[in-house]
Amino acid sequence: MIAVISAAVNARGWPAWAAIAAAVSLVYGPSLDNAFQYDDIHSIVENPHIRNLANLDDFFWRPDMFSGDPKGAMYRPLVLVSYACNYALGEYRETGYHLFNLVLHLANCLLVCALARRLTGMTAVGLAGGMLFALHPVAGEPVNYVSSRSESLSAFFSLNCLVLYVRANGSPVHYWGSVASFAAALLAKSIGLMAPLGLALYDLSGGRALWRRSKYYAAFVAVGTVYVLAVRQALQTALVEHPVRSLWVQLCTQVKVLVYYLKLLLVPTGQSVEHQIALAGGLGDWAVLAAVALMGSVGFWLLALWRRAPAVGFWTVWPARFLLPTIVVPLNVLANEHRLYLPALGFSVLCGWVLLVRVGGNRGWIVCATMALAFGALAVQRSQVWRTPTALWADALAKGPLMPRPHLYMGDQYKGEGRNEEALKSYDRALKVNPALLSGGDLLVIHNNTGAAYLALGRSEEAMAAYRRALAIDPDYQPAREAMEALEALAAVAWDPAAEACYQSGMRLLVAGQLERAIAQLRSGLDAQRHPKLYHGLALAYERSGDPRAAIASYRAILGLPNVPGSLAAGARQRLAALAGEEDVSE
Repeated sequence: MIAVISAAVNARGWPAWAAIAAAVSLVYGPSLDNAFQYDDIHSIVENPHIRNLANLDDFFWRPDMFSGDPKGAMYRPLVLVSYACNYALGEYRETGYHLFNLVLHLANCLLVCALARRLTGMTAVGLAGGMLFALHPVAGEPVNYVSSRSESLSAFFSLNCLVLYVRANGSPVHYWGSVASFAAALLAKSIGLMAPLGLALYDLSGGRALWRRSKYYAAFVAVGTVYVLAVRQALQTALVEHPVRSLWVQLCTQVKVLVYYLKLLLVPTGQSVEHQIALAGGLGDWAVLAAVALMGSVGFWLLALWRRAPAVGFWTVWPARFLLPTIVVPLNVLANEHRLYLPALGFSVLCGWVLLVRVGGNRGWIVCATMALAFGALAVQRSQVWRTPTALWADALAKGPLMPRPHLYMGDQYKGEGRNEEALKSYDRALKVNPALLSGGDLLVIHNNTGAAYLALGRSEEAMAAYRRALAIDPDYQPAREAMEALEALAAVAWDPAAEACYQSGMRLLVAGQLERAIAQLRSGLDAQRHPKLYHGLALAYERSGDPRAAIASYRAILGLPNVPGSLAAGARQRLAALAGEEDVSE
């Protein structure tokens, strides 16, 4: 908080602080009662770990506490601490969670004012940069979306890391405060790993030789190394063991995404929680070649700006580096607005410098004020979209009809409203519209929720088929496993009276050794109902009578039925394997 207080003071006192605070409150204040969205459900609403402050210590060594779903494990302990504090103060009242995000964004805006003023030497540029960043629509996702506070929280500590490093000037207190801020940025989100690069860029922009400053980087390198070792398994899974797409496809696609990000910064319209982006086919793709050419030109311009005005060039290069991990690491969502939070910071300061220094005069201030008003109006509109899950995903579906997840989440909304037929159509479209973009987790959820919709309609056989598809992806997925066990239990007792009587009689004959009569009785029961237990009794009778081929046919019939208890199906598979081996030996 020392750096935040400095921001208020250094940005020409309280008038600047008051102006930005008023703007942020005016734009985002009405959204404080917006609903929980998307990942908020599993990481907050359904997460029992945040409901007890006694868990605070455990957050720092147990990634599984990040979610109520064990598969949602992430190492973001400071984010969990903030959730637990929110819950302790207001349980699940959304206002407190959104207020935390809003205040965090305001703190980052003040830090921008302080840094821009100090590094450019111009108070007006600091004020303009802080105001444009405060109102830029792409900065709105970390305010409106509670789970996205990991981005703004990591940004807060990354900015503090730089502020304290700039102010260190031989002061151990400020230097070690900078190191501690870097560690806190990592504990909020792994993107904080990029923070120390900013320190080297700052030294370069000031004409300081890096080799002479290298001793100051040692502590940051040590902290970063410890963190990477701690999360190495997650990194290995994402990059090596189970990447959602190949590295080459990822790189080519993200070059196109960078162009799209540039468009969102310059013209922040068409915002969505799921932007419609196509996977790249490789360098032979003309869109990829055009994107490479454009981004190469932008990079050349940035280098030229760096050489001409290092203090301003720093603000374009420093935030952009936070996109580097998302270019290399394959993530489920191809383009996400919260990834532009820190790049929007640099873009805002650059705009302030261009308008107030290069354009100058009243014209520059007028254009700057017009941009701020336009950004604010767009941010207000976007906050309205975040008001409810239905509004959010209907908007995403309208803007990205070829993306699977909007169909999936609209299906969830229909299912929650009891509109199960519409939910089934949405889930079916989610599977078919763009299968290449579906991860294993997406498929798991689609099949599980399809089963739930069928079950709500009373279509048990189709529900069980959907749950089986889910369990084929993840046999331990608890919602599907519990639903299957319940359906199997129901199926196990759903006897036709005539078939049940034949089964009881046939099994008594089997125990008595009257195999021919037992087989006849059990086959008679099949005329009334194709129950798996009748086929199981027949298979046993055929085995004892020395007819393995007929036994195999009966066991196979069990596996072909829709309502088979898991234990019965497992037993049939075991006997099929054994009988197949015996046949091979006899032949």
